[in-house]
Amino acid sequence: MAACGSSPQYGVQFISEFRIVLLGNKGAGKTSLANTIVCRQTTSPKSTVQCTKIRGVAAGRLVTLVDSPGWWKNFLANETPEFQKQELVLSMAHCQPGPHAVLLVIRVDALYTEKNRRAAQQHLELLGKDIWKHTIVVFTYGDHLQDQMVEQHIESEGEIVLQRLVGKCGNRYHIFNIDRYSRTQVKELLEMIEDIVSGNGGACYEMDQRCLYEVKEMRRVTEEKAMKRSLMVQEQRDVHKGHKGSLSNIRIVLLGYRRSGKSSIGNNIFGRENVGLKKTSQCVKTQSEFAGKVITVLDTPGWWKTLTARDTAELDKQEILRSICLCPPGPHALLLTLRIDMPFRDEEMKSLEEHMSLLGERAWKHTILLFTYGDLLGDLTVEQYIESEEKDLKLLVAKCRNRYHVLNNKNLLDGGQVTELFKKIEEMVAENEGHYYEMHPRIYKEVRRKWSLMEKKSKMRLKVKSRKMTNSVKGAGQYLSELSLVLLGYGEAGKTSAGNTILGTTDFGFKRTSCCVKRTREIDGRLLTVIDTPGWSKRLQIEEMPKLIKQEILQSVSLIPPGPVCFLLVIRLDSSFQEEERRAVKDHMNLFGEKVWDQTLVLFTCGDWLGDRTIELYIECEGEALKWILEKCGNRHHILSNKNQRSSNQVTELLKKIEELVAENKTCRSVGMWDLKENTENRMENMQAKERGLQRQKYL
Repeated sequence: MAACGSSPQYGVQFISEFRIVLLGNKGAGKTSLANTIVCRQTTSPKSTVQCTKIRGVAAGRLVTLVDSPGWWKNFLANETPEFQKQELVLSMAHCQPGPHAVLLVIRVDALYTEKNRRAAQQHLELLGKDIWKHTIVVFTYGDHLQDQMVEQHIESEGEIVLQRLVGKCGNRYHIFNIDRYSRTQVKELLEMIEDIVSGNGGACYEMDQRCLYEVKEMRRVTEEKAMKRSLMVQEQRDVHKGHKGSLSNIRIVLLGYRRSGKSSIGNNIFGRENVGLKKTSQCVKTQSEFAGKVITVLDTPGWWKTLTARDTAELDKQEILRSICLCPPGPHALLLTLRIDMPFRDEEMKSLEEHMSLLGERAWKHTILLFTYGDLLGDLTVEQYIESEEKDLKLLVAKCRNRYHVLNNKNLLDGGQVTELFKKIEEMVAENEGHYYEMHPRIYKEVRRKWSLMEKKSKMRLKVKSRKMTNSVKGAGQYLSELSLVLLGYGEAGKTSAGNTILGTTDFGFKRTSCCVKRTREIDGRLLTVIDTPGWSKRLQIEEMPKLIKQEILQSVSLIPPGPVCFLLVIRLDSSFQEEERRAVKDHMNLFGEKVWDQTLVLFTCGDWLGDRTIELYIECEGEALKWILEKCGNRHHILSNKNQRSSNQVTELLKKIEELVAENKTCRSVGMWDLKENTENRMENMQAKERGLQRQKYL
């Protein structure tokens, strides 16, 4: 701690000039708050990407404000890039000897979860554990509270995380309406800061100087390495600059993980703003002219950032392979996209290498690493970002032969950055002696054959389905005034979200289910009971699962009220389903006995992922394991989009299918459910007896 050159006045510390640091997640309103404090007029505040010092007068007092870059609200500190964490630490260097107060900015009109609190704590504690003694929680957008007191907001049910956070700050908090200036709210904030300084014995917060020095030294070393990298890359480009020819047409395939900014790149290349920024569910081909060149861009479905290729749906992998066939004779460049505002670690590297291996080792010769969200770098260079990250990113850059480019997604109309990208593509083609990426003829032929076969089989499956629907007895599904649904499936399948969608509420919450949860609501004039169950591990055999989870799944039957019942086996569409998954489903479903399959319908979640593709094509791509499950369920299935919860049609259609299932099996409490319940209870007793025997044996 260091004295701040202030003198006591009436027991309160008087400060001649306030030094304040603002911290918070992106979109919390830090910049708007800073402008409000000093009564500075601005138009649409930009995102702060580097520390910004603002000096002004607030309520008649001199104030120095340091606005810092925000972190992503749901991202913990290890998910924030190193250069951004360094920038947070360096905020202390902008107000030496240290700030009188740190303002932790939180929007009052947005849900604040436990993970949000943990993210805030981890990012603040980058500045030292004692930071909390000098921190005030400032709630922005206070007008959204209307007649509610801020204390009620903090203490309200579901907001207990705010109580913990405010408590860590010594119960110091302040509410701000940043849409209009109020001298009173600014004056009260400054008085609160004076109280903090007084309570800390007249001292401001001074960060550990050794820590600050280490971060400054890291930044200096990074800058030196970045300079060397930049020179090395430029020398490499100069070698081929004289040999490159101008291409009259350029064919590009975009690759990368989900939310990496792939779809924005097409807009960037063609100079369009916010056109079709939807998640890419299948290959999308766009062609246009730019600077006298015909540009063809193939956007592909992304994979999950840290999951292996084994976890990616077969349909997505086929789409990636098919992208090469859709721009014959082959793409000049594969643009591999990475977000610059996220770290790149070992998990991401393994996932990326596995997905790229689908195209073969030769693909790297034609790959350029394309960093998106370049506007978040601020004054830093992309080389500084590369050098500040761990070894995995440097290895990836090396695999791409030091070819990389940065695009600013916020400046879509800047043709200069696109022109520079095309130059790099032409240089790469020259380096490859004029060759584009060409898939091995045997693999190319196999991809086309397999895709054609899958389309043919999916059409046949669709015809069979249509014939079955036509032949089914009209009105066979009798309207049911009461109905019970039990959700079963592996963890992360989307069971809880499906329960919320079916009931049209958020009664099941958003957390992973650890025990059976029962909710009842009236839907379309019927009393609907939905029971959510704990998910099992996607690939573990039942013998490896904890006995408590198995018992809890079986327990669901005891919660079923009188009336017909249907089991919904929940499976994610955007993930693979192979033999290991099939065995796990079979074992867990058989906990209820073989008859359970007659009362089961497969519920596919993440329906929006399909795009324009049919469910039949997905089934054919995934293969025999999924087909076996569907056949066991009498090929009964339904698709649910949990992102479209307001659409009642998908729920109405599901209930119709369930009524048909009940009519087909004549399933009711008096006929089938007592047998199922008795079977289940016997299995639970056997399981418990076996467990007691094992415990006795262990004791003896």
